[in-house]
Amino acid sequence: MKKVAVINDLSGFGKCSLTAAIPVLSVQGVQACPLPTAVLSNQTGYPDYCSVDFTDNLTSFIDQWKKLEPCFDGILTGFVSDVKQIKIIEDFCDTFKKENTLLVVDPVMADNGKIYPVYSDELCSEVKRLAMRADIITPNLTEFCVLTDCDYNEIIKNAYTKEITEILFEKSAYLFEKGIKTVIVTSVPVTEGMVTNCIITLSGVETVSSRKFAGSFSGTGDLFASVVCGAVVKGDSVYDAVSRATRFLEASISATVCECTRPEDGICFEPFLKLL
Repeated sequence: MKKVAVINDLSGFGKCSLTAAIPVLSVQGVQACPLPTAVLSNQTGYPDYCSVDFTDNLTSFIDQWKKLEPCFDGILTGFVSDVKQIKIIEDFCDTFKKENTLLVVDPVMADNGKIYPVYSDELCSEVKRLAMRADIITPNLTEFCVLTDCDYNEIIKNAYTKEITEILFEKSAYLFEKGIKTVIVTSVPVTEGMVTNCIITLSGVETVSSRKFAGSFSGTGDLFASVVCGAVVKGDSVYDAVSRATRFLEASISATVCECTRPEDGICFEPFLKLL
């Protein structure tokens, strides 16, 4: 059975991070092996939350895993709560990432043109460094701008034009030089009324679009990255993986909107796991 190490936080409420990744990987026939970076009462989109940082526990957990000598087919990283965790994750990759191990980095740190308040400049720089080790990265448009040192406001001026995908392809050259094979930029405003995921490689840009819904929901990026990681580990092409993730999220978000679920509560994805 394929195995993926999932390095992310565990939130009791909010349907994100590990509580999103584990069922998505499992339904795809992939064993999810969670390594929690932090344990939260609820995700940080709520007015307040309690959090227990797991930085000091990560090394002892990893030492135990080394004794088990696991063979990971994939490694998926998401939310990181402390600068010191980046070095630990890099050491983890040095130990467990083999020639055929897929490394997917979801560089969680920003959205809508703004860095998340919990992310310092130093932590953003460390996440950026980690992302450069990946085979696949799944940033949203804001995170893409952070990774490529681009001005978000300048790029967003090209929203709903074909030029925006051309700009993303041009700016991705920097990431390819670092060794990243595939850049998947999520939620790109290419067409009015639609949300587009751009798959960027040295060969060019492919797009997969779905209906755009009002609001922003917790866990969307975690669900997307988990579907992509699981599908590619199982042998699907990146395009097919992104298409599957897009259809899954479109159905899940549509149901969420119909149920008038609060954005911080996350997406009603469980009934649609069968699509995976």
